[in-house]
Amino acid sequence: MARALDTTITVFLFVFVLSLPHSIAATEIAYGIAALAWLIRLIAVRRGPQASKLYGSPLDLPILIYWILCGVSASMSPQPVLSWTGMRKVGLIFVVLVVAHNVHTIRRARQLILALLLAGLPNVAYSLYQQTFGVGLRLDNVVPGSVFHRAGLFDRDTLLAVDSRTIRRPADFIAHLRAKPPGEPLRLVVAHPEGLPVSIVIPAEHLPRPASFEELGIRASRARPFRAGSIIRNHVTYAVILQLLVALAFGLWLARLWRLTRTEFLDWPALGLAGLWLVFAVTLFLVLTRAPWLAAIGACLLELWFHARRRWVRALLPLVLVLAVVGSDIALRHMRSVGLFTVEEGSTDYRRLMWRDGLRLIREHPWFGVGMNMIRDRWQEFNLEAYQKWGYRDHFLSTPVQLAVDLGLPAFAAWVVLMAVYWFMLAGMVSRARGQLDRTLYGLVLGIFGAASGFLVTSLVHYNFGDSLVVLLFWFLCGLALTLRRHLLPIPCAQSERSRGTGDSSLRSEG
Repeated sequence: MARALDTTITVFLFVFVLSLPHSIAATEIAYGIAALAWLIRLIAVRRGPQASKLYGSPLDLPILIYWILCGVSASMSPQPVLSWTGMRKVGLIFVVLVVAHNVHTIRRARQLILALLLAGLPNVAYSLYQQTFGVGLRLDNVVPGSVFHRAGLFDRDTLLAVDSRTIRRPADFIAHLRAKPPGEPLRLVVAHPEGLPVSIVIPAEHLPRPASFEELGIRASRARPFRAGSIIRNHVTYAVILQLLVALAFGLWLARLWRLTRTEFLDWPALGLAGLWLVFAVTLFLVLTRAPWLAAIGACLLELWFHARRRWVRALLPLVLVLAVVGSDIALRHMRSVGLFTVEEGSTDYRRLMWRDGLRLIREHPWFGVGMNMIRDRWQEFNLEAYQKWGYRDHFLSTPVQLAVDLGLPAFAAWVVLMAVYWFMLAGMVSRARGQLDRTLYGLVLGIFGAASGFLVTSLVHYNFGDSLVVLLFWFLCGLALTLRRHLLPIPCAQSERSRGTGDSSLRSEG
């Protein structure tokens, strides 16, 4: 029974990581099965060498306090039933325990991380395919009063589908119109600039039979997506996942290059990790989401800061950060017509208004908050200026503000303590892992440290902890960190091993 349950847990942990970049449903199902198998193992196999071991960690008490305070806040909500549905998302924190107690070796942790990195490639391929071959036809110079203009098509619209077919060349659209049977309407799916796709139907009696686009009075060209898309179809979710993968790949790459000789410099694993890092970074930039891009840059530079030992390298890193920020601002102004810190831009103004109302609600409900999901389902009661001005309902676009509004200041303080303990634990693990001269262990710890740091920076201006897919990935990496922590030698032992040189010989044999 113990072996069967262990196999089940392992299989579904791999299903979990392979599903993470693509599907929230498949990811949660895999997590649920792995958690259930672990719970059965804990209950059924209690004695003997096959019995499960429970490991303590610095995060146990902060996790427990945070979860209890969230439950108290949900119970004190004006509508407890509504708020308790939000506890399902809070409960995803127990991914940490499932992973930490069922990943026992560095080798298995490495396999899971590599599976996660490879699982991110189909989304990248999909994004690059759309950028290369387009998603439809871009329409320009739509003549006012024409059939298409009266139907609701305008300049810069993207024609995504024609009668359920994707058409990427103007000649194919003309051929489709000419071959269409009489009496059938034309069904179009059109995306307006910065808008959601809409369906448009043109009656059959109004359809022209042109020989060229010039006869239609429209200029058409291949349309490439304004921002790189993915299977997930949510740009912020996709960008944050890519941000975490960028930091992971960069940390593993730095560790792989560590202590290589000149003859070993062309190391195939290092080249593969560099390639993964590059494609994830390029795709992240093409998503054109500002905060995850800046957080990814900062995470990689932070990893380099902890990795580098030469003072001149560390002295150059602030300059590199400034140049990266300036270059990113110029590129985004050219590609998105919005800079990194454009105050007049719509989403920035929306954030400003939501944060101002969030601070007001925190002052009015400091202890237990307004209740989870109350803003979402009973927004009329809270007089939110951003909703009135922009006609669009969303969350507070900041994890700290959202948690403080929903749960109150005590639960928010517990979250801050949990994140601080986790970050300082990772920072200490980086130095200890480097001292052991174990390239795999060091790379995993460094990558998770950078990923967690970037994620926390992004959470300041995005409600990351409200996105189940990315928070599952965050807690998964947290669980792996606790697994890796058990394999770290105490500091005196690590220093002794380094002085004897035994760690270097093991490193050579591993390479």
